[in-house]
Amino acid sequence: MPVGGGGGIAGACLAAAGTPIEVYGVEPVGCDSLARSLAAGRPTPVAPTPSLADGLRPGCVGDLPFAVARTAVRGVVRVDDDAIAEAFRLLLLDLKVLVEPSGAAGLAGALRLGEIAPWPSRGGRRRTVGVVLTGGNVEADLVARLAGDPMTVGVAA
Repeated sequence: MPVGGGGGIAGACLAAAGTPIEVYGVEPVGCDSLARSLAAGRPTPVAPTPSLADGLRPGCVGDLPFAVARTAVRGVVRVDDDAIAEAFRLLLLDLKVLVEPSGAAGLAGALRLGEIAPWPSRGGRRRTVGVVLTGGNVEADLVARLAGDPMTVGVAA
């Protein structure tokens, strides 16, 4: 689940309560207030760095979302702009789904989590992974840039 101010992940945690669903947050590198807050045990402000996922750049996760997420989130995955751009291209070009980079961050996190460690399985079965894709607020020039050559991707000035 992409994490900005924390409302979405808190809702996902509440929806998953009492089920075997594990909720993971995804934050851009340098905009990782939830990850830092979980480590500190309290909401912790960050000075957000530039990111393609500008919708995930709050200064601090909210108090109420943190209170909900602090015991329910399984983990937080940090992703860089290259991973977000790769997920954006996969969604757009292969799956024909247009989301804003902040929304593509969820897929980037799922892909990254799979790289960090093999997906755990229970009872020898493969696990099903759900990714929340959010937002379509993306300018045409950014779509063109991200859909093009991966070597030209970068944060807009």
